[in-house]
Amino acid sequence: MDNETTPLDSSSSYAVEPVYILSLLNNELMSFSWKLINKDYNIGRSSENNIILDDITVSRKHALLSVSNENIKIIDNNSTNGIYLNNEIISDSQLKSGDKIQIGKYLLLLTEVKK
Repeated sequence: MDNETTPLDSSSSYAVEPVYILSLLNNELMSFSWKLINKDYNIGRSSENNIILDDITVSRKHALLSVSNENIKIIDNNSTNGIYLNNEIISDSQLKSGDKIQIGKYLLLLTEVKK
């Protein structure tokens, strides 16, 4: 994980304000949230990714999440199990605050940070 994707409860002094928060919703897993700033994030189980979801149900390089002030988009990297957005399988899609993203066994909630 890099400084832009550290959990919210981290004691890091990284000063860039997040544009979105990506929160892990799974009850049986430890709760996690990532601060997202304007940049691209690789999601997958490999340690090379910005957002690591470590489970066999997640491909090594599962998806790309592209964040900007104007929009946020997710793109499937030809993963084995795909990406579900609000319970529908997608290959790529614009996201909005409140969207639920399923990657493997992980359910994530996207929330826009209002300034």
